[in-house]
Amino acid sequence: MTCSMASLDACLSPSANRPSEGITVVPTPRGWLVATTGVVLVVLGLGFGSTALQQLGLALVVLLGLAVAVVRLGRHDLEVSRTIAPQRARPEQTVTLTIDIVNKGHGAAPLLLLEDRLPAGLSGGARFALFGIEEQGHRTTSLSLRATRRGRYSVGPLSISIVDPFSLARIRSTASPISSFLVHPRVEQLTMPRDLGERRSLATSSMKQPTGARGEDFYTMREYVEGDDLRKIHWPSTAKRGRYMIRQEETPWHTRATILLDDRSQGHEGFGAASSFERSVESAASLVDLYHRSGYSYRLAGAHNVGIAASRGSDHWSRCLDLLAEIGAQRGPEEADALLLRLTELESTSSAEAALLVVAGQVDAKHAMALTRLKRRFRQVTLVCFPPHRFGSAGTKARWAGERSVVEVVRLLGRSGIRTVTLGPDESMAAGWATLSQPRTKQVEETWGPRPELV
Repeated sequence: MTCSMASLDACLSPSANRPSEGITVVPTPRGWLVATTGVVLVVLGLGFGSTALQQLGLALVVLLGLAVAVVRLGRHDLEVSRTIAPQRARPEQTVTLTIDIVNKGHGAAPLLLLEDRLPAGLSGGARFALFGIEEQGHRTTSLSLRATRRGRYSVGPLSISIVDPFSLARIRSTASPISSFLVHPRVEQLTMPRDLGERRSLATSSMKQPTGARGEDFYTMREYVEGDDLRKIHWPSTAKRGRYMIRQEETPWHTRATILLDDRSQGHEGFGAASSFERSVESAASLVDLYHRSGYSYRLAGAHNVGIAASRGSDHWSRCLDLLAEIGAQRGPEEADALLLRLTELESTSSAEAALLVVAGQVDAKHAMALTRLKRRFRQVTLVCFPPHRFGSAGTKARWAGERSVVEVVRLLGRSGIRTVTLGPDESMAAGWATLSQPRTKQVEETWGPRPELV
């Protein structure tokens, strides 16, 4: 992103009769000291009748005036641009901020002090000095910034101060606009879980490779098996190969997925990066990355947030991660359960999809029943749960009650064939997700996290 600061040019070139809005000309602390000393010497000279003291004091005051004139009436004309790369970063990734300054005036620019305003959460300094720029000269300086958490970070405005050679006076100008960049949530590398106990074929493989013959209306050909719809026999291919061939039109069903994030504030506990909501956002980002790499068309939605419609490709992947970088937990009416309403809305849609991935905090029997009903529309339903009592500071009794509630929900979903991954603060999403490829008899036990500590 390059931000041309034309307003700064107008501020720093008064010799061209440009408007002086935004300019502040002030003496430096050294300049105030020199001026004060000069005034004291003039007063002492008048009091003692000493012409030499008066002349020395007046010279100091005049020196300060000349310093102000140097920085105010300089013939320099500065053009400044800021570049931030990359525009989308990962947590702890180095972001480089580059500032280019070109002096297009007819005189050299004196000492420049530059400072970019940084938001909280960014590590790194944004204050530096340039020891003058000659006529038609160019200077480039770069800074390294690092963000530990997801979000949108705005850098600026850039403050530029020009100081005279004796550091007695300073002209300060604030340049705009503000530049920003995004930090995506942390992403863990996941693998597509196996289809356990089901007939596998090209159409149900985790890595889709569409032929492109008819877009999503056509996937590939396969040999006829007993029970197939005879209306889907492809006669030209049958005549060519000498055996019945069936049009494989299961792509719209098998390559669509919905990722639902529980963004209810009342469904999460904890603070900062250690909260159940932040872990949920990171897990949703990992699922977005997984289904993007697997060639699915996927949709991202929240309990409150409308989300992003189903699509595929790198642009769609970037939009989804951009949304997750800025999404926040929202509080709705106490009597309304936004997550339950969203699950009911998904149930009312008639089109079938391959997978539903729900990343939630607090879940109870009502949510479990809604997920069970969604089995009629989605081939696979998976719940990734971050129980809020594991992330909060409630007492032991409340935490045991929360554990019992989650255990009952997991058992209910397991009887309905819905896979669950239940994680605590220090448990890896990748490790929990890998257990989905294990037999279901072991899944309920092995995906279960440790019980809360007795405190």
